[in-house]
Amino acid sequence: MMLATRLTSLAAIAGLIVTAATPAAAAPARADLRTVDMGDWGRGGYVQDVNDRGDAAGGLNDENATAQPVLWPVHSGPVRVGVGPGLAAAVNNHGDAVGDNWLWTNGQVRMLTHPYGGVQSVDINDRRQVVGNLGIAPDEYGHVFLWQNGQFTLITAPDGMHAFANSINNRGEVLGYVVNADWSVRKGFVWRAGVMSLLDPLGGTMVDVRAINDRGQVVGFSSLAGSEVVHPFRWQDGRMTDLMAGRPTERGYAMDVNNAGDVVGNVGSRAVLWRGGRTVDLALPGQYGYARLVNERGDIAGTVTSQTPAGEVHNQVFRWRHGRILLSEAFSGETSLVLAGLDNHGRVAGMVDDMVSSTRPVRWLAEGAGPA
Repeated sequence: MMLATRLTSLAAIAGLIVTAATPAAAAPARADLRTVDMGDWGRGGYVQDVNDRGDAAGGLNDENATAQPVLWPVHSGPVRVGVGPGLAAAVNNHGDAVGDNWLWTNGQVRMLTHPYGGVQSVDINDRRQVVGNLGIAPDEYGHVFLWQNGQFTLITAPDGMHAFANSINNRGEVLGYVVNADWSVRKGFVWRAGVMSLLDPLGGTMVDVRAINDRGQVVGFSSLAGSEVVHPFRWQDGRMTDLMAGRPTERGYAMDVNNAGDVVGNVGSRAVLWRGGRTVDLALPGQYGYARLVNERGDIAGTVTSQTPAGEVHNQVFRWRHGRILLSEAFSGETSLVLAGLDNHGRVAGMVDDMVSSTRPVRWLAEGAGPA
């Protein structure tokens, strides 16, 4: 489940936003995924999160070009939720949504207020536990909270560190990271029932956590000792496993994990799946592939970049299922694609930005499949 700031960070660090590249020539594959616009206000918008059944959370721009929070139920068009301006940051499998300082459930808004100051909700699980960040001054965050049934629990960072929330699973385990004062050291953390476990780097100074499943398995990427190279990892019960051990000069990322323990990401420019101790190359028909999402049935979604014989760069969304690859239409090299979620029916949702018009919220659907 994603927040706007996390999307920006991910794009900058690991290429979630696909932009023009200079790969070797290859014709783009035909389109098997339809691109379906999700906005009916005509002014652009943003998708932040998608639940297992396909409901999406985010926002649409109003007549003043200001984003207002909306929920896209999978069976209908956008519904205004919460309190704007701003975005709906996350949605759970019941259709409850959260934004900065509000919870929207059963058509009602509940404000989340705390005496410390600003509340920035990040995620919500199926138990209606909300996790987020607290600010003691405008735009000054570094304190994590867990909210449930009107009660706040503060999650405290070690001395000299600041904590930031990333997500929460259905066991109530909070995933996030801690940084020192100058951000020269960054570690992940998992908090459960009052105990914070730190995820130390693979020898370097940086750990970037990306996802946690309902078994408490965490994936992300970490810097190596004395190197700018980062490696993908899986963490569970205090043990950090380097998914590219023995390859110290190669770069890779782990981006998502499902409850079966399937991990997706990339090794160099190749989209991969780590399953059962094996690394599976998804064999995408392009030069640069990035696997970003995996659902509970093992479907994988991401992006791929190709170049035509005429030298035109094309970016496409892909969905992988049991070795079969479906691709979206080919977008120009100047077009950015952001993936926000993949539901358990294999429908992808995210955003298209052609760098000229407003960012468009869209779904990518298998040919012949409807939005429901």
